[in-house]
Amino acid sequence: MKDKIYLFDTTLRDGSQTQGVDFGIDDKNKIANALSDLSFDYIEGGWPGANPIDTSFFQNPPQLKNSKQT
Repeated sequence: MKDKIYLFDTTLRDGSQTQGVDFGIDDKNKIANALSDLSFDYIEGGWPGANPIDTSFFQNPPQLKNSKQT
């Protein structure tokens, strides 16, 4: 049996905390879809309730092909 490595990306949460970075909802959707296309297993979308963009992102999440949003 082969072991599986799970890929977990935090760009949409940690990356948005970087000085000078300001993801809009369209940015978050594009990044999430690009990460899903790369077959990341899990994509951390941010923190719903922390700000209006994260709340909106979780209320209407993108339909990801290869990933689960957390």
